[in-house]
Amino acid sequence: MRALPQLGFAEAVKLASSRILDFKGRSRRSEFWWWMLIILVANWVFSLFISDLLVSSIISTIVMFFGLAATARRLHDADKSAWWVYISYALGIANNIFVATSPVMNKMMEEARSGFTDEKAIQKIFTSGASDFGISFIIGLLFFIFALIVFFMCLKDSEPQTTEYGDSPKYVYD
Repeated sequence: MRALPQLGFAEAVKLASSRILDFKGRSRRSEFWWWMLIILVANWVFSLFISDLLVSSIISTIVMFFGLAATARRLHDADKSAWWVYISYALGIANNIFVATSPVMNKMMEEARSGFTDEKAIQKIFTSGASDFGISFIIGLLFFIFALIVFFMCLKDSEPQTTEYGDSPKYVYD
């Protein structure tokens, strides 16, 4: 058994983009991490130009969808279920939708944009929207926990043997 060389940036991005809707099989760490770099940069660039919270949440959800299949394949390569990333993604979407549609959260964003100048308005927002902040905190915390678990699973090396998800894309048997 020997390990194949690491994929370079162009090769990894080409491979990942050609499998953008392929949720089956396995992906090496190099393919996954280079592709996620592209996804995160694209998400950041879009966020620079969009100030509306709802539109920004929708765009972010769409952009992050393009990393979902690669993450599922990466988890498969580490012999883990893709359900971890599906649950994480669903929690992220739920939090984005909740924050973007909550009048309390939108008022807080308006205050943030103005530099939090009116202390009484901020206190009123916090006291009137304590339940919204609590719900958002719980969903956000669950999302963070699942995302952290997925992150650490994605760091794991490939399983050298064939698994239920297919042959190893990294290790070959001579």
